[in-house]
Amino acid sequence: MSKGRRAKPMFSLSPVEFRDSPIAGRGVFARRSFKPGDVIVPYAPRQRRVDARDPEAVAAAETKLTLLSERQFVIIPDTSVPGGWLCNHSCSPNAAIFSDREGRVQCTRAIGPGDEVTIFYGWVSHNEPRRDPCRCGAARCRGFINFDLSDEDARHAHVVDGRVTMDEILAKRLAEYGTFLHSIGQEQVQEAIANTLVRMKLRKSGSVVCAF
Repeated sequence: MSKGRRAKPMFSLSPVEFRDSPIAGRGVFARRSFKPGDVIVPYAPRQRRVDARDPEAVAAAETKLTLLSERQFVIIPDTSVPGGWLCNHSCSPNAAIFSDREGRVQCTRAIGPGDEVTIFYGWVSHNEPRRDPCRCGAARCRGFINFDLSDEDARHAHVVDGRVTMDEILAKRLAEYGTFLHSIGQEQVQEAIANTLVRMKLRKSGSVVCAF
């Protein structure tokens, strides 16, 4: 080896690799074992944090890659640098996103070398029931990534002082989805559902609503 030339590493020290996924596009794959509670990868190694009220944050949310952090900031990843934002959705995920501070993907059930790291997106849509087909291949795949709320659903909900109450029809539907969410440790999606219902009702009444 010539003097002064730096030796190339013989292997990567990264705990994950980013490569083509059978689910969709590129994905995140484990190079080593992870156990529940282990941090696997930062959500966005290079990022910008924008005030959630900034119009740029609202526009960036259309990419579905942003993360609302601490209810104040929106994390916008630099997509030229791979990170946890590349994790694919699964209806039986082995990891979860934590949005506090700079955001991270953390193991929720055992992951072995070569396994794809998957998360549950928890998207809630409005009058778009077939918007996001799911190709995760899990035994309990729901068929669609998004949980859709329709105008008919909104008719079965009432908002009083910012709180949602609902009749038996809507309550039964949400309870069934809630049971599924509980089984995969994603109960926080129920808050997103409630917030969406509030926005739907307030829009219908002509009230001004915040984007976040």
